[in-house]
Amino acid sequence: MKKNIVLLLSLPLLLNATTLSDAIQNGHVDGEIKLFYYHIDKKDAPNAFATSLGGQLKYTTDTKQPFFASLGFHTSNPILSNKNEEKTYLFNNDKDASALIAISESFIAYKTQERVIRLGNVLLNTPMMNNDTTRIVPWSYQGFFYTGTTLKDTKVQLNHISAIRSHTSDRYTKESASGDIGSKGVTMLSFHYAHPKRYNLQAYYYYAPDLYSTFIAQADYSFDLHTNVLYCFGVQYFKSGNGGRYNQRENKNGGDDIDLIALRVAAESDTIGVALNYSQNFGISGMVKGYGGLTKTYTTSMIANGRGNYKPETWMLKLSYELPLKAKESELALWLTDTKVHDNRGDSFQAYYMHYRHRFTKELSLYVRYEHLNYEKVSTNDSSYFRVISSYEF
Repeated sequence: MKKNIVLLLSLPLLLNATTLSDAIQNGHVDGEIKLFYYHIDKKDAPNAFATSLGGQLKYTTDTKQPFFASLGFHTSNPILSNKNEEKTYLFNNDKDASALIAISESFIAYKTQERVIRLGNVLLNTPMMNNDTTRIVPWSYQGFFYTGTTLKDTKVQLNHISAIRSHTSDRYTKESASGDIGSKGVTMLSFHYAHPKRYNLQAYYYYAPDLYSTFIAQADYSFDLHTNVLYCFGVQYFKSGNGGRYNQRENKNGGDDIDLIALRVAAESDTIGVALNYSQNFGISGMVKGYGGLTKTYTTSMIANGRGNYKPETWMLKLSYELPLKAKESELALWLTDTKVHDNRGDSFQAYYMHYRHRFTKELSLYVRYEHLNYEKVSTNDSSYFRVISSYEF
């Protein structure tokens, strides 16, 4: 909290009185109110369910000024009857799953036409460090963040993260999803080239000497052939190593023996989408959450994924249909997953997932999700997950 206050109070030192007044008056507020119901049903194990009311509120000074600042809060509060609510990861698990109120963003920034530098607490959107939108309160990260766009259609990022706040805590600590990042933290360098019409190329390197380091490369290519159908092809590669003193090789969230390749082929029209995704991790380490958030791979569903440990090989078929409702976004989806592990310590499974997503207005939306996992080992409980999420943005 003290660091957040110091950062915001330092802004007047960077601006004169007139500029500061203009920056505050021309600032803007963003917010969202969200109602979230989550039910977990496990065979021969205690169930869990919870209802939460929360959302976010953020104020940002005038971003047209060279110096600007932002302060944002997220909150998730238990309402109605709940059972084993800590297992839903909706609340503050540091405090017995009570209400969670967290400062998710608090930074000062300096920008020119081609670069932005931020210092403080921010939300990230990278493959192994991101905010994770599957709950009300996101993950966030503390440190130094640089983004440059000097080259045409190209973005370069350099981040150094010294502390992390998980989505079930209000504290920034050294603890990542995979373990302690230590005094040296995590440094990320990335390169992203986006062709205006055809392809995207991305490369990331996370250097975490006290934990483990990871290299990621991704290429996506798309074309339409003038048939109103967009065809997409993609390939991903994740490789980790250099395990430090806090590394745990068999960790499902991340370790120094990730060796994953993923492929994607898809076709999308205005109403129908079909995608076939494949991945295999040849390593013992998983990469479910990476350093924080949820690792972004092609074979990702609500719960089922091909990012686990013990050498999973996964096929995932995704089907979607946009309902023909004028001036409305309304989507039905069905995803089928089959995962086989190539190490006897793991557990193969099949899963099916369905969702319905509807946007009533630009601000109001509804999202209903269900997934069932069926494991091959009798010792692992089959599981069902159901979520209903309603949100209003302003």
